[in-house]
Amino acid sequence: MTHHPVGEFRQLFPQDHIPTVLDSLLEAGVTLQKKTANDHENWISRRLYRRVIRIFPFRDGPLDIRLQPEIVASDSDENKASGQVDFLVSCGLGAEIYFAIEAKRLRVRSTSGKMDAGNDDYVNDGMMRFVTGQYAPFMNTGAMLGYVYDGDIQKARSGVASYIAREATTLSLIGAFVRSSILSQKLIDETQHALKNRSLTIYHLFLAV
Repeated sequence: MTHHPVGEFRQLFPQDHIPTVLDSLLEAGVTLQKKTANDHENWISRRLYRRVIRIFPFRDGPLDIRLQPEIVASDSDENKASGQVDFLVSCGLGAEIYFAIEAKRLRVRSTSGKMDAGNDDYVNDGMMRFVTGQYAPFMNTGAMLGYVYDGDIQKARSGVASYIAREATTLSLIGAFVRSSILSQKLIDETQHALKNRSLTIYHLFLAV
């Protein structure tokens, strides 16, 4: 048997599947609602997952979406996972060919009435996991999903955009947080990142819950 060096045969997640994934998330998110003012993001993700798997490309294939799977560490002998992403979409091209989606809560009001914008978690515990290679280390695309708890998507987007601009160097950002053309009729943003070994596009979606 001939053994090929890792990397020679690895493909990227097909770009033409990405609009379908993003559109399906937006479609499924239309009826998404929190049950309490402080619902955990994992509970919201579970409800979103149940809606997505009933949409055509996931219900019947060829796309497959998994809820909160472990990301395998690069060291095959490591005893713990590299992390756990909220959603992972695969399309039959192999275990390391996938589109990862990380979800975070935005604009959550505590029981005391204080507003938590959530921008720090969104950027430092979300986007940075793509930038550092913890999530999707061999892919050049991924997505962030913001659950906007007070329903004000415009304020959520503005807050995230401002925080990203402040952390531009850390994020290896090229340009700015801008509207994406991937689905011209839908509200999707994107950021471009120049990493050491690859370029990275992160798509940003916001759902009012």
